[in-house]
Amino acid sequence: MRRLVTVAGAALAVACASHQQASRLDDSGLARLDEQQMQPVDDARIEQGRAQDAVARARANEADARARLEVAKSDRTVADAQLKRAVAERDLLKKQYASPDQLAPVEQDIAASQDRIKAADLKLQYIQQMIGVAEAERKAAEAHLLTTQALTEQAKYRAMKENNVPQAASANAGDIDGRVAQAESQEANLQKEVAKRRSTAVELYNRWQQADARSRSLARPSTLPVPPPTTGEPTSH
Repeated sequence: MRRLVTVAGAALAVACASHQQASRLDDSGLARLDEQQMQPVDDARIEQGRAQDAVARARANEADARARLEVAKSDRTVADAQLKRAVAERDLLKKQYASPDQLAPVEQDIAASQDRIKAADLKLQYIQQMIGVAEAERKAAEAHLLTTQALTEQAKYRAMKENNVPQAASANAGDIDGRVAQAESQEANLQKEVAKRRSTAVELYNRWQQADARSRSLARPSTLPVPPPTTGEPTSH
């Protein structure tokens, strides 16, 4: 019985390998096509090249997003230090029996520092969300590359089939079309994930900006931090 199972398994493996071999497109037939007949294939290859460039950009954007997280962490550390400094100043004034008028500006600084910390925390959440967006966009770009690769194979097959190139018989049209459909479906799902993550990022961005504006309105001019360059805001696609 075990021997029969082994033989059956080996036969199945050979059959699968034969099927894969039979479904493989023989590119040598493209040499039989003229420039006009090759146009759909050339167009598909151009799109594949663009998709490869998009993957490179998406990976760079993801790296930039992760770098911005370190900057945001530094901003949070600065905000915490400002709060501690203001609290220490208030405690010192209280020990010196300062009047309410003398304490008022320091209390304002403490409130502003607390709001600045809230804004810094929201900025951290936003940057972390944007990392998720960048990661999802990178995966979507990689999925689009796979789609263009499948479409290129499809274009090759159709060009050879329509022009009666014998090598077209080496491939299975159903398999080629199936790979295209599967790649497009996967890409569509990943694009939905990108949109979902970006929507959440926009909400966090708006909350961060509101908190940041509030902290600046409470701070005295002399205690306002120098605003950093604006980076990482949501962009439209």
